[in-house]
Amino acid sequence: MKKIIISTGGSGGHVIPALNLYEHLKKDFDIKIYTDARGAKYIPREINKTLFDVKKVPEKKYFFPLKILFLFFAFIKSVVHLTNNKFDILISTGGYMSLPIVLASKIFNKKIFLFEPNSIIGKSNKFLLFFSNKVLCYDKNLKGIKKKYIDKIVELPPLLNRCFYNENNKDELDKNVFKILIIGGSQASLFFTKNLNNELIELGSKYKIEVTQQLSPGVNINEYKLNYDKKNIKNNLFFFKENFLCYNRKFDIAISRAGASSLAELAYLNIPFIAVPFPHATDNHQFLNAKRYFDSNCCWILEEKNFNSGDIFKMINQIIIDKSEYIEKKSNLKRISANNKWININEKIKRNLNEN
Repeated sequence: MKKIIISTGGSGGHVIPALNLYEHLKKDFDIKIYTDARGAKYIPREINKTLFDVKKVPEKKYFFPLKILFLFFAFIKSVVHLTNNKFDILISTGGYMSLPIVLASKIFNKKIFLFEPNSIIGKSNKFLLFFSNKVLCYDKNLKGIKKKYIDKIVELPPLLNRCFYNENNKDELDKNVFKILIIGGSQASLFFTKNLNNELIELGSKYKIEVTQQLSPGVNINEYKLNYDKKNIKNNLFFFKENFLCYNRKFDIAISRAGASSLAELAYLNIPFIAVPFPHATDNHQFLNAKRYFDSNCCWILEEKNFNSGDIFKMINQIIIDKSEYIEKKSNLKRISANNKWININEKIKRNLNEN
């Protein structure tokens, strides 16, 4: 059985796709995940993982020599570690901590795969393109990649946790209640927590709605809930839960940040969404993730810089009044997700990993 190292770290945007990849491969390969302290909190205890932190320095020019020094020490550490831990393939989902591990793997002449779930290649993966065999991604028109590397691209349907493919977990929506989901990804969204409460309360004064909302860490959930309860709006408030949508699928619409995994889950479940990309995401990747769905007429995009009080109320109010655009987007989501089958993705990944 071939041995694979999956290198991932940082936010859930890197780690969650890595975990979905792990689920696809664990029956056919011996897998170990290498991650940093930030990434480790997203990885279940039962998964075989190695903590591998690389010291980061501020993104300032005068810190550059120190950055190179830390990466050099991490590279030496990686070489020593990999000498004592035999493996056949390395898969990197990007992130700062992946750099020394990938470079060390090249010293051992191992196959290197990059995994890029976003619509623009991340900085670390972009640097590592030269050393890689192939790039697994969700967008054949992956941005930020030079023409000479185009042949390395292997397009996959978005990877989801296996629980999403449980067909018995699909329920019919209650036509008498308009169910709204608000999610902010693994790091939540303080912007949503601060700005959407009054909009949804106003909507609830006009229609029978139910609100399921992810709150930012540190928010008093009982105080926030009271705002909805006073207006007799049924609500379910929660903090980040991995694979929340696996077991909570009955929503008419979602308001969401635009991480690759969040949008992939909504698309697969055929839930039309208003994407509000995080404006400070590296290389504006959240906007580009959302635009991929927008260009297929699958969603609405509301940029934070253009947000005005009342915008969400107006958008959802219009959707409820005239569902023609909503129905069209729902149909398009179903179409683009038609090929997202567990067995198809599984076979394609394994075929590429096993190629000589």
